[in-house]
Amino acid sequence: MLSFHCTMANWKKMTREERLAKGRQAERLRQQRIKNDLAKYEEQKDKRKEKVQKEKRER
Repeated sequence: MLSFHCTMANWKKMTREERLAKGRQAERLRQQRIKNDLAKYEEQKDKRKEKVQKEKRER
């Protein structure tokens, strides 16, 4: 007879601080990947410039 039972541990809810820390770590890794890829880095810089120009025009 085969016995099927869950071997995974119960998940505890993450606190707000844990979620924020996890998000910061994920964003850090994402930025690192973008910085290592020249094309993506240039694209990000252009988007940032456009955003700043748009904010200046709205003032």
